[in-house]
Amino acid sequence: MLPKLIANIIRKELPKLSSKPNHVIRFIRSNQNKRLNGQPKRLHPNFRKYNTRLPKTPDLIYIPHVMRWLKTKFQFKYLQKKWDPDFTEGAFIYGSTKAVCRITEIIADDKPEQLDELLTTAARIKLELDMRTRLTKGQRAIIRLKPEDIKILVPMTVSMSSDERQKDCKVLMRVLALKWIQQPNGALRLVLVALQTEFLRNYNEGASQDWTISAFDIMECAVLSQAPH
Repeated sequence: MLPKLIANIIRKELPKLSSKPNHVIRFIRSNQNKRLNGQPKRLHPNFRKYNTRLPKTPDLIYIPHVMRWLKTKFQFKYLQKKWDPDFTEGAFIYGSTKAVCRITEIIADDKPEQLDELLTTAARIKLELDMRTRLTKGQRAIIRLKPEDIKILVPMTVSMSSDERQKDCKVLMRVLALKWIQQPNGALRLVLVALQTEFLRNYNEGASQDWTISAFDIMECAVLSQAPH
């Protein structure tokens, strides 16, 4: 079954995805009644011409550790009350989703020069190195994400630091995405993308009001070896 396949892959990645074992990820297949007769699903050669809708990807439900979730909520409320009255978690999640998708587009298009204003210098240098040395051509071809591909995007930690010289906030996010790709033979395969990204905002007087990506780590980018059943 497809959920078991994804679950096995995620379990392999759990040491990367979570620092505590009592995080739980449950998988629910959204199209349980759709059987593919045990064979890779193949599309008509003119599928893209006549129908652009792919099967719905499985839904993922992430259930975090309760204390960590409460701490994150408290820190977001404190940020809004003490530092940034205009801050809302919903707007932040929306913006971070767009930002993550944009970075994957740049990686897929192999245009690292477009990263300049989106990442800090250190994060950009590391990501450019990863693009050259860690990611294969095949991984770059499948990493592009759209907002609807992202199944889980959750804040893991919120840290605020303030001293005489610097006042900033960092939010660590974990991302899991699933999407279909069609292979040259017409078979559909499910792509799993797991990311960790950190967003930084400088709250010093006169500083930019934009959030910047201060870390972008590609933890997994793979085509699942088994077609849906």
